[in-house]
Amino acid sequence: MRRGSGILVVGLLLSAALSCGREVPEPAPPFLSVALNTTDPATVRYGYSLIDVTPDRVSEVTTRQRALVWLGGYDKVRCAWTWSDAEVRMRFARYGLARSPRVAGYFVADEPNTDLNCPRAAAEVRKRSALVRSLDPDTDHFTVVNVDDPDQFAAFRGATDVMSVNVYPCLAAKPCDWSRIPQALARLREAGVTRYMGMLQVFSFEQWRWPTAAELTGMIAQWQRSDWLGQLTFSWEYKGSRLADHPELLRVLKRLNDAPHELFPLP
Repeated sequence: MRRGSGILVVGLLLSAALSCGREVPEPAPPFLSVALNTTDPATVRYGYSLIDVTPDRVSEVTTRQRALVWLGGYDKVRCAWTWSDAEVRMRFARYGLARSPRVAGYFVADEPNTDLNCPRAAAEVRKRSALVRSLDPDTDHFTVVNVDDPDQFAAFRGATDVMSVNVYPCLAAKPCDWSRIPQALARLREAGVTRYMGMLQVFSFEQWRWPTAAELTGMIAQWQRSDWLGQLTFSWEYKGSRLADHPELLRVLKRLNDAPHELFPLP
């Protein structure tokens, strides 16, 4: 009875809104939240809806999450795919990726032309994304390429369903550069990229450092003032460092994942 009554109330409200000439707002699309480099089930506790796995590990994804499947990537030294088209087809068939309810999408390439020595990278990513779509025509599944250079946003526009953008504003022994994320967002608009995700700096390696909780909050706040579709956390584990050792950062990430549309304060 409760369920039936609820449906009746919703129907009455909808009719009333339409009769008054008001449009009923569409619900916000689901926020994509990806934990990179892990199959750790602890990611569920922190609100991650997707985890980044290779095809052979899709079966390890829990029923409360889905997989962003890594397809081997693009070698930016050789300017060639790590896996050939035939190898991609083989993995789709062997692991039943297109039919798996655990799959949400495919991570096609990460920074494929970051060194500017692969001028055909964008065209190659476009072709690989088309191959993936031919193997998995489900439009609820999406392809992603990560691009770090704003000068390449236009070239990669539309090469995949979604573009990931990594902007790491916090360098070792320096304060965070709070101009970098807004500048990248402006360049995305100039390039006509409308479907994008932000890759958050949550790691320490070489010139990059762990952010403080306040700095991570500031990064997220800047991304929230955009049309981002979600976030990728780089990284759950990387080069011997672990996000699990930073509970203060995990609290910030959980807050974002649990309520992504509640704005954080700007830095």
